[in-house]
Amino acid sequence: MNKQTKGISFLNPVRVEGEYLKKCAEYAIEHGIKHFELVGPTHDRVRGNCDGMMFYRKYSQFNDEKDAEYVEYCQKVVNEALDMVAAHGIKSYYWHHELEIPLRFDEVYPEIHNADGDVEVTHPLIKDFLENKIDDFFHAYPNMSGIVLTLHETRIPLLKLKNQKLDKVERVRYVTEILYNACKKNGKELIVRPFASLAKDYDDLMDAYERISSELLVCDKWTKYDWSLFRPANPFFARIKNPLIVETDIFGEYFGKGFLPLMLKDHIIKRVEYCNGYGVRGYVSRIDRDGYIPFGTPNEVNLEIMDAAVDGRDVDAAIDAFFTREYGEYGAVVKEAMSGTEQLQIKAMHAEGKILHWLSRFPTLPVMKNSYRMFRSDFELTQEQLADGFKYFRPEVVLRDKDEAIEAIEQKLALVKTLEGKLDADKYYSIYMRFANFCYVAKIFKELAKVYIACARYFEDNDESALPEIFTSIDKMTELDEAGYAELGKDWYCEVLAVKPNSAFMTYSLTVKYTERMSQVHYLKQMLGKAVELEVEARRALSELSPVDFVVAGGFGEGHNRKSEPNFSGALTLDDGNCRTAGSERGAAWSVLKTHGWFSYDMKVKQGVENTIVIRGKGHNGTFSIDLAIDGDTTRHSVTGDGIQEISRTFTPKNGAEKVTVRIDRNSDALPFVYSLMIVN
Repeated sequence: MNKQTKGISFLNPVRVEGEYLKKCAEYAIEHGIKHFELVGPTHDRVRGNCDGMMFYRKYSQFNDEKDAEYVEYCQKVVNEALDMVAAHGIKSYYWHHELEIPLRFDEVYPEIHNADGDVEVTHPLIKDFLENKIDDFFHAYPNMSGIVLTLHETRIPLLKLKNQKLDKVERVRYVTEILYNACKKNGKELIVRPFASLAKDYDDLMDAYERISSELLVCDKWTKYDWSLFRPANPFFARIKNPLIVETDIFGEYFGKGFLPLMLKDHIIKRVEYCNGYGVRGYVSRIDRDGYIPFGTPNEVNLEIMDAAVDGRDVDAAIDAFFTREYGEYGAVVKEAMSGTEQLQIKAMHAEGKILHWLSRFPTLPVMKNSYRMFRSDFELTQEQLADGFKYFRPEVVLRDKDEAIEAIEQKLALVKTLEGKLDADKYYSIYMRFANFCYVAKIFKELAKVYIACARYFEDNDESALPEIFTSIDKMTELDEAGYAELGKDWYCEVLAVKPNSAFMTYSLTVKYTERMSQVHYLKQMLGKAVELEVEARRALSELSPVDFVVAGGFGEGHNRKSEPNFSGALTLDDGNCRTAGSERGAAWSVLKTHGWFSYDMKVKQGVENTIVIRGKGHNGTFSIDLAIDGDTTRHSVTGDGIQEISRTFTPKNGAEKVTVRIDRNSDALPFVYSLMIVN
C-alpha cells in the first residue's frame, strides 16, 4: 500500500484564532501532516465560508455585509500559517459551502429568480459571481492549495430547489463544475464532500461529480451519516469510483466535545482497517470542536493513536510514549484511568451499545419525541434501522448497564484523585475535570434513560402511573446538574450547552423563564413539562370529537408512519401547542428558499364514503398556506387570520382503501405550523 496522506481539520466550526492556528501548523509540521484543513465559522452568515474571509472585488457593493475587521485579521494570521506549512510541503485547504450569495444579492439582482421565487442556478449572474468569488479568495490567500466543498446547509440548497432548468444531478454538476474550473484556472484543487443523509441524494451527488472528472477527489466520513462510536462503517465507499480521502473525528464532536475522558484506541484501529480496504488516498481528522481543543489534555492521545494507525506503527507503543512524555512517572496511572473510556461512554450515555438518542449531549425535545418509542413493548424496527444500529431497548438491561458504568467511572475518578499533589496542578485538573464530569454525566444519563422508559409507558402503553415518574427523573437530573455546576463551574459539561435567549434556534420556540443560569437540563425540564401538558390537552379535545383518526403533530404520540424532509421539518413545542413545520427553524436559519419542507402521515379513513380532513395550524406571518396531498392528489390552500386557523378538504378514498397518505408541503413565504390533523365523516 502506498504511503497515505495524513491530514488534520481544525477550527471546527469557529472563528479563526491566530495562536491556535499557529499551534496547529506547528503540530502539522512536526507530525508529517500533508493535508492542513481550516474550517472556520461555517454557519456564521457573515464570517463563514470563503465569502466571510475576503473582500469581493467585482461585487464590492456587497462588502458592507462583511465583518471588515475579521477579514483583515484572517488575511494576516491565516496567510502567516499558510506560509509556515507551505515551506514544509504541506497542502492547505479551506472548508466551503455552496450555493452561497450575499444577503442582498437577490434584491439587487431580482432577475435571478424563477416563477417560484427561488434562485435559478443557471442564471449567468450566478456563474459570474461564483467565478469571481473563487478568484477573489485565492487572490487573498495565494498559498491556499484548494477548497473542500459541501453542497448542504446553505442559503440556497441545490438538492431542494424546485422548477429549475436542470434536474438535480445536472444542477449539482453545473455548480460544482463552475467551482472546479475556477479553482483549476487559479492552479488550485477542489475536493468534494457528498455528506448526504439519503441514499438517493448520495447517488445523485456522486453521479454529478463523476461527470466532471474521474480524478475529482472525494472526501467522505468513515461512519454512515454523522459521527458516532457505534454507527456502521460507511457503506457508500463501495459506490465511490473517484479517488477517496476519509474524514474522521478523533476529538469527540458527538461524544463529549473534549469535556469527558476519551481514548479511542479500538474505534480508530477498527475504522482505519475498514477504510484501508478501499484503497483510500489518506485521512483528514477533526481534532477540535466549538473552540475546545485537544492539546494539553489526556484526550490528545487520540491524535497519537491516529498518527500511528495511519502509518502502520505499533499503536500501543504510541500510547505508552504519549503518557510517559506528558505525565512522566505517573503516565501508567493516567493510562490506566483512560483505558476503556471509549466503551464506558457507550455504556453510560447510550443503550445496550446502540443509539439511545442523537449526539452525546442531552437530546432536544424533538429528538426525545422521536426516540422514546424504542422502549415501547411492541416496538418494531425496519431493516434499515436495524442496519443503522437501532434496536428495541430492554429497560432492565439499560438501567443495569448504567449502574455498572457509574461504578466503573467512580473507581477511575478515585484512581485519578491519587495523583493530586503529584502531577503539575494544571495537568492534574485537566484529568480530574474530565472524570468528575463523566461521573455526574453518567448519573444524569441514567435518569434520562428512565425518562425515556416512563415516556414509553405513558404515551404508548397508556400507563397513567408513569407520568409522575417522568418528572421525578427530570428533577433528579436537575439536582445532579446543579451539583456538577457547583463543583466545576465553567468547566461543567452541561454549562457549555447553556441555551441563550433570542438565539437563532429559539425563534419560534416555547417561551421559557430564563434565570441567571440556564443549562440544557433546566431547559429540557421546562420544555418537557409543557410539551406533555399540551399534548394531554390536545388529545383529550380531539378524542371528544370522535374522529376516524387524528394526529397531534409534533407530539410524543405522533406516529402514523410519519415521513419528512431531513433538516426541513421540525417538531416544536410553542406556547399554544405542539406542532410540526413544513420547513424548520434550522432550515429557515440556513436557507432563503420559500418552497421546501414537507411531512406526511398514514391516516385511517372510512372505506367507500366521503371523508373530511381538518387541519389546524398557522403561519408565522398570519397566513396559513399549504399544499395538501391525499394519496398524491394535491390541492393548494390558504387562510389568513390571527391565531390557529383551520383548513379542510373532503375526499373519497380510492379503491376502498382503509388508509390514505396525507402530505403537507410548504408553498410560500409563510412557514406553516401544523398543530393537528383529523379525519371525520
